[in-house]
Amino acid sequence: MGDNRIAVVVADDDPAVREALADLIDSHPDLELVGLAINHEQAVRAAVDHRPQVVIMDVHMPRGDAPGSVRAIRDQVPEARVVALSAHGEREAVLNMLAVGASGYLVKGTPAEEILEAIVRAARDQFSMSAELLADCAEPLRRAERASWRFEDLVGNRLEDSYLELLGHAPCGVLVVGPRGRIEYANAHIRHMFGYGSAELRDKRLRDLVPERYRTASEQLIGRVFTAPSAMSGRRRDGSEFPAQFSGGHLQGRQPRGVVFVSDLSQLRAAESRFRQLIESSPDAMLIVDSSGRIQAANHRTEALFGYDRDHLIGRAVEALLPDQPLTVSLREWDDSLEEPVGHSMELVGRRSDAKQFPADVSISPLRTEEGLLTVLTVRDITEVQRAQFVLERSLELLEVTDRDRQALLSHLVHAQEAERGRIAADIHDDTIQVITAASLRLQQLRRRLRDPDEQRVMDKLDETLKLSLSRLRQLIFDLRPSSLEHGCLAGALRGLLEQIRTETGVTYRLEDRLTAHPPAETMALIYRTAQEALVNVRKHAHAKTVHVQLLGLDDGCLVRIVDDGEGYNPLEVESRPGHLGLSLIQERAQIAGGWCRIESEPGSGTTVEFWVPLGTPPDAALPAPDSPDSPDSPDSPDSPEGDPQP
Repeated sequence: MGDNRIAVVVADDDPAVREALADLIDSHPDLELVGLAINHEQAVRAAVDHRPQVVIMDVHMPRGDAPGSVRAIRDQVPEARVVALSAHGEREAVLNMLAVGASGYLVKGTPAEEILEAIVRAARDQFSMSAELLADCAEPLRRAERASWRFEDLVGNRLEDSYLELLGHAPCGVLVVGPRGRIEYANAHIRHMFGYGSAELRDKRLRDLVPERYRTASEQLIGRVFTAPSAMSGRRRDGSEFPAQFSGGHLQGRQPRGVVFVSDLSQLRAAESRFRQLIESSPDAMLIVDSSGRIQAANHRTEALFGYDRDHLIGRAVEALLPDQPLTVSLREWDDSLEEPVGHSMELVGRRSDAKQFPADVSISPLRTEEGLLTVLTVRDITEVQRAQFVLERSLELLEVTDRDRQALLSHLVHAQEAERGRIAADIHDDTIQVITAASLRLQQLRRRLRDPDEQRVMDKLDETLKLSLSRLRQLIFDLRPSSLEHGCLAGALRGLLEQIRTETGVTYRLEDRLTAHPPAETMALIYRTAQEALVNVRKHAHAKTVHVQLLGLDDGCLVRIVDDGEGYNPLEVESRPGHLGLSLIQERAQIAGGWCRIESEPGSGTTVEFWVPLGTPPDAALPAPDSPDSPDSPDSPDSPEGDPQP
């Protein structure tokens, strides 16, 4: 390694634990993860390949055993230190690992900070052990000669010195008291905890480290084989006190000595204080309820919400606040099994002190404590939420009505437009075309009477002009009222329009019809007019060689995609110019129909126009279509002199 970071190999057959340890090591600035292993063989191989300073290794892995792996690593990589990690803390397993040279033993569940500290300590050739294993390992050390295994491999002839070294690396404070009651040894935790140096502590008594009121209790810790943990206070060198937990034991050796374990509870008390502050600062009412459903604690928001004093609530059944609810049954679903319970939420009815009720959202979360499983209830008044939900539902209903009105308006609009187009087409066919046709016939009669060639040429040109006018009028009739569209064929109407563009401009086309549903007449007319607007832009402005038109069924609607290979343009620049309304009209038509439109183009890359409209039943299906025989404006009605005009 080019830096001074500690190289670490992680060996654990559980993927979740292995990845969590890897992430934990990567997060520490002084550690570097250099290898991973999933069994004992890989652990030894990774140590040999990467030559780490520390190997943190699960004891129970396949393909080998932990003591054998430790021996192999220590033999082949002498500078490596092994920290054992296990879900179990059996004394035999712990001592076997220590006997073969492990530099630490931690149980799974040890806080992340202690794991990181153990790795750093191992790199400094210092020992670490989980606090709960220390007292358990003391008994087999004391009775080494009667144990089924041979402690001599671990401690040799210096049992007391090795045991003192082991206690020195304990994560809590350790005192060794001699037969005269004087302190003979204090580890670093004790020195830091009480503010004394090693020399200052020597020959002091345990009672000198506690206030006067605890001196008798402290004397009772000395000389016993084991005492249960006792909560007392420690007294520092400067006279200040701190909450602490004391427990005692007996160290058998050349002469009997006592050992006292001391844990500083200040951080625990601080955590409890933060927890209380968290509950008090919550914007919601919070209650802590025991397994029988009785309230153990409540914050000030509970008082404000329910109208009770806190003192009045403590010890009362939670049903007083949430009556006639299945809450108690829910609380008792949790037991003391190993499986971690999971919280959930319920909508219940709360009752205030004045008997008024309100809708409440109740979050139910488990809380494991030394006293057993408790439940944290978070209660929120959702009256305003339900009122807002009601308003939202009413707004949605109004929106649906508005949408139906919009669809009805669209139907009437399309119907009116197509009817007007039909009337214009009929007028052109029945009036203008007829008049021009009659004029053409008169002109031909007049031409036959002329003998002068120059006059005949003038008549020929006039006749060509009249024929061109008739052709353009027929095309106008087709644009106003395509016959294929009138007969319900959208693809046929578009094919006629594309064929006209090909004839006029030479643009080749490909029409792909994959629409299986049959659109209503109004929707079909709107699709055609929208596509017509896009194709007019292709004919006038694109200078394209080919155009591809697709009709696709998508999400109960029709998707039309028109792609040309023309010059393309910048949509922001073109659409802002006066007179360029075609693309805006395409978008507006699609939006009026309840659909959407997307236009993509850039100079030199052609243009893609996509629009989608729903194919739902038109809101006013009873309205006659523009070409319906029942419509008074239809050319096929009895009032029309001729049938369907053909261009």
